[in-house]
Amino acid sequence: MTISPPRQDSFLREQLLTTPQAAHKLNISPRTLERYRCRGSGPIFRKMGGRVLYHVDDIRVWVENVACRSTSETAYEVARMLGSRKHGRGP
Repeated sequence: MTISPPRQDSFLREQLLTTPQAAHKLNISPRTLERYRCRGSGPIFRKMGGRVLYHVDDIRVWVENVACRSTSETAYEVARMLGSRKHGRGP
């Protein structure tokens, strides 16, 4: 018996997440992820027709980029600003 390789489209379906799916994986609300996307502070996304999709590798990279060891490091302030509701708004 020969086992056929998985279809490419099923691989992509497993690797690309919708906004609600990505938000669930990140343990944040879809609205928060949408806000990050509008500000340019969230993970890289793809716009395919009317859909916004996130690749799991891009989510991993984004999570690593906002990782901090201490509240005294610059990365902490940057990550904190990304989550701020005031980020990207005028005075």
